[in-house]
Amino acid sequence: LWTAHGGQAAGTALARVLAGDVSPAGRLPQTWYASDDDLPGLFDYDVIGSRQTYLYFRGTPLFPFGHGLGYTDFTYSGLRAEADGDQLRVSLTVTNDGTTAADEVAQVYVRAAGPAEAPAPEGLGRRLPGLGDPSDLPLRKLVGHRRLHLVPGAARSIEFTVPLEELGHWNVAHGRWAVEPGGYEILAGASSADIRLTTTTEVGGEALGPRPVKERGIEAADYDRQQGTELVDRAKTEGDAVAPASADDEGRLVYRACDFGDGVRALAFQVSGEGRVTVSAAGHNSLIQFPDTGGPYSYRTVEVAVDLRGVQELRIGLTGSVRLARIDVVPGKESA
Repeated sequence: LWTAHGGQAAGTALARVLAGDVSPAGRLPQTWYASDDDLPGLFDYDVIGSRQTYLYFRGTPLFPFGHGLGYTDFTYSGLRAEADGDQLRVSLTVTNDGTTAADEVAQVYVRAAGPAEAPAPEGLGRRLPGLGDPSDLPLRKLVGHRRLHLVPGAARSIEFTVPLEELGHWNVAHGRWAVEPGGYEILAGASSADIRLTTTTEVGGEALGPRPVKERGIEAADYDRQQGTELVDRAKTEGDAVAPASADDEGRLVYRACDFGDGVRALAFQVSGEGRVTVSAAGHNSLIQFPDTGGPYSYRTVEVAVDLRGVQELRIGLTGSVRLARIDVVPGKESA
């Protein structure tokens, strides 16, 4: 039994719970990890890359998000979900099968069951990564909860109205919130790890396609995956850049599904500091070494010749005190 923020009535309340006069009904608003080994570095806020919080954690926590115990048993039945316009309507029934009057906190979660697949470019033979890649989407996301007080044997039907935008995610490739078309699982239960019922519904949406690098370029901070990097200030007043977390180790960035169209002949990197940038895409590898630009806020543009076309994965390595703000493309002659 865990308590916090005790007041003058806390002792009496604790005694009533321990004696069974009142069934406890609190629920954890966070994940309690089983070990320090499950935690990232103190300043690592990349919850996707480090697989953190109930949204992405794949391990077994000590106590999961939404967890709570009481002195009775509840059953769930009749889960239904249907997309209706710009809303998702969810209904279910909760029954107190025990012998004690108590509260239950019914929780509804969603997750992508298999967003619609975009046509794979020639040679890839698989779904385009970066278009809602399953490894980047939440394992489950809380979209509704309802506290119910039920006497023994009582049942209550409840309904949730969930805006469809709650099923979406931030698409770094297009810089916008997106709900991908396809199947979504609706899960109902007593915690994020105690799921009692599951159903699936189809949702319409907009398939955004690959990253439009020829039209928008790439903001360095809009990576799909990173290792050994940190976000830093681009300027003293605004903007983001990416730098290696350690001057002694290479930081790595991955930008998936970059659409180079009918071809580009160079990539232009907006960088500051001193160090090197490595580029890898479509079997092409390049190294850019440059002297100190004059400080972390003094940016210059350096180009590397490439021959990229179609949809490719772009991998960037950063070493030294370099800060990468942005990547632009230099079109080929035939598309200039």
